[in-house]
Amino acid sequence: GDSNEDLAAREGHGFPTISLAGFPVDPKVYLFPIQQYLRLACVSIRVLKNIIVWEECYLSFWIAVISFILSLVCFLIPWGFVLKWTSRIFAWVAFGPWMILLDKFYINHLTEEEMTNEEKLEHSNKTKKWLDEQKEEAQLAREKASKLRDFKQYMFGQRICRVNILKKDRYYDVPLPTSSASIYNPKSKSLGELAMQEAGYHRNRVNGQQLIGEMIPKIYENPSTEAPTGRPTKKTDLLEKGSPASFYDGNDSYSAAAIKVGSIIIGAGAITWFGVPLFLYLVRLLLPE
Repeated sequence: GDSNEDLAAREGHGFPTISLAGFPVDPKVYLFPIQQYLRLACVSIRVLKNIIVWEECYLSFWIAVISFILSLVCFLIPWGFVLKWTSRIFAWVAFGPWMILLDKFYINHLTEEEMTNEEKLEHSNKTKKWLDEQKEEAQLAREKASKLRDFKQYMFGQRICRVNILKKDRYYDVPLPTSSASIYNPKSKSLGELAMQEAGYHRNRVNGQQLIGEMIPKIYENPSTEAPTGRPTKKTDLLEKGSPASFYDGNDSYSAAAIKVGSIIIGAGAITWFGVPLFLYLVRLLLPE
């Protein structure tokens, strides 16, 4: 079902053409859209089932945690006060007397009868230009996707399959009770050995199927080394103790580290601003004076 190959083009395996009122009709034209919707429904049901039965353990865990946190927050929020003032603010902002200014300066307040021929022509041209731009962008996107698919089929073969991110299989391979696994502990290496390994020394690097380029797509060539720019190595945890590059205590770049620090600061501020009042409200609720 995931193959892009046209099955009807294979001899002896296409849909038979039927005749209605003397005109040939191809059933695939009408059945293929229905088949696509049925496939989408089956995949959605499988993913939902896997989340419910904890086959997708990561998604199930985060959904359960977020649901628990939201239930706790919703229990502590004074909904009467929030709904009352939210309704008041919305009514004043959306239906206040200053809306006449919005209608006057930002919204075309003239009706079709009040518009002159020049204004009607200008409005029609703007609408037509916007629609033409949207059509052109959609057409270019379809052509680019079709060209990229054709190039991949030409370079890598006709049967192209999509790698699933979520579990969509109908049947699963359950490990046997006699199966086992062991922890892989890589050996520590010196700075030179690790740098040469990450640079591809004595290794044959095979490029993937990612294509780049507009007119003639080409295969994306992986960089010669795995180390980020300005770093001697990427996997600093594999270095020996006392190595010259052991002062890198993590694999994050400067930008990634800055983003993490900023996220921690913003999260701490949000917890202080929202969490402390909720905690005090909970304490007063459980321990009345």
